[in-house]
Amino acid sequence: MKKKKLTDPQWKDLDPFILSKIFSHMSLQDQLCGPPFVCHSWLSASLHSVFNHPNLDLCSIQNLDDHDEQIYQQNLARYHHLLKLAIKHCKNWVSVCLPCQKMPDFYTLMFVAENTPNISRVVLPCDASIDVYPIFMAVMYWKNLQIFDAPFRGIQMITQLVDYCNNIVELGLHGEFSEKEINCIVEGFPRLKVLDLSKSTLSANALSILLDGRLKCIKELNVLHCLFVDEDGKDMRDDYVKFKAFKFQIFENISRIKRFMHCLGKSCQQCLDRSLEDQ
Repeated sequence: MKKKKLTDPQWKDLDPFILSKIFSHMSLQDQLCGPPFVCHSWLSASLHSVFNHPNLDLCSIQNLDDHDEQIYQQNLARYHHLLKLAIKHCKNWVSVCLPCQKMPDFYTLMFVAENTPNISRVVLPCDASIDVYPIFMAVMYWKNLQIFDAPFRGIQMITQLVDYCNNIVELGLHGEFSEKEINCIVEGFPRLKVLDLSKSTLSANALSILLDGRLKCIKELNVLHCLFVDEDGKDMRDDYVKFKAFKFQIFENISRIKRFMHCLGKSCQQCLDRSLEDQ
């Protein structure tokens, strides 16, 4: 009886999970230039390493070295190509985390949005310095969105979310808000449970609108490190009497909110530093 001839183990036969762990210790540049082009199993492991599943984290794009423009553009093209393969490879993405810099190009982001209709959570860091216009377009495809957190760039962002994503129950927006914009939030998201406006600028009247009882499902309101201004646009902390009356009015109307995150009751150094920066 002939003995079976033992064959040498092949690199392509390595466990994909182990491969993915190995690739994750490589720089993004090295991952883009080598492993995906070895074989199908290495490509699959690379996709899993660069793009987490089921949460699509695009923040790794910020790790691309941009000192050499030509090499950077080549790596960027590879990144976008792998991203599209990852989107096609898996249809069960549940959330998208967007980078605060180096957003994928418009057409790539639209491809992502069109092919991830079941996304329920989108996060864009509040200190993002990118153009948010592509996000306006992308939300048209994310109609199952329940959680959205991003820098605030005008009332058009709110109306777009209201028109296409009226299932949102957790909303985070960070910027400057007028009474009109806050009223749009209250009217547009009646089922809102969590509202995060931290590190924003609001008028005293805007906060009163949030607490007027129309948000019947609200459980958590975050106004940490917000700048509250009076009708003249001045920091309310500059007028002790007015600020004390403002706090009294607010605390009278928060009993039905389980968690009210604020720094109104004490002197907050972060708020004071911000106030000095705005002067």
